[in-house]
Amino acid sequence: MKINTWTFYDAKDLVDVQMNPLLSGDIVFLVLRPDINQPNRLLGFGLPKDKSGTVIVDLQNKELSHDDIYAIFKGNLGITQSTNLKEIEISGTNLSSAIRLENIQKIIEVYNVFFKTESVQFDTDDYSTEEDLGRPDIFTELDFNKIALPNILQSLQAGMTEYNKQMEFLQSTEMPDDERKDRIVSLSILQSNLILFFDNALRKLNNVVVEQQEEINKLKNNKN
Repeated sequence: MKINTWTFYDAKDLVDVQMNPLLSGDIVFLVLRPDINQPNRLLGFGLPKDKSGTVIVDLQNKELSHDDIYAIFKGNLGITQSTNLKEIEISGTNLSSAIRLENIQKIIEVYNVFFKTESVQFDTDDYSTEEDLGRPDIFTELDFNKIALPNILQSLQAGMTEYNKQMEFLQSTEMPDDERKDRIVSLSILQSNLILFFDNALRKLNNVVVEQQEEINKLKNNKN
């Protein structure tokens, strides 16, 4: 099935990265990208299907605030099975089209999800096997020049919390070898991202210090 990022579809069940249930039964799902750890899974935001039509239309047509965005999605960032996806039709109207660009940008800012703001079309069949997980990443956009320092620091804090949580789980839990292997791969990716964010946080902090010193020097010169 060909689908688009930043677009809602009918789906079933939403779980977090540890496979704990977030939403059960019929949901609507805003696609971010294919899951990087398992085939036939998608990363995105889920909402209860009941009364979701108005929310979808608002996200497509109105510029909402950061608070509005969080009130809609809350903590429902997770994973669903791509095999259950269907386009949304309400009263003969197809609602499976991309949401408004301004709302995409606010979702990125609120949740620190660094994906391209333009809607990307892909075929779920292209991400249906273990081998497909190695495809080039066409979804992520990490331009640190566009990311404010507080957002980088917030991502670092959240990433460290998640890293410690996953590491503790791996060290204390018995599991099949295949599952352990998948979790270690996921942890390694998280570690690489943390190193990247830490390096760029240091660069931005250094720039802040340089700018502050320049301002102090200007004040001294003006005084003289």
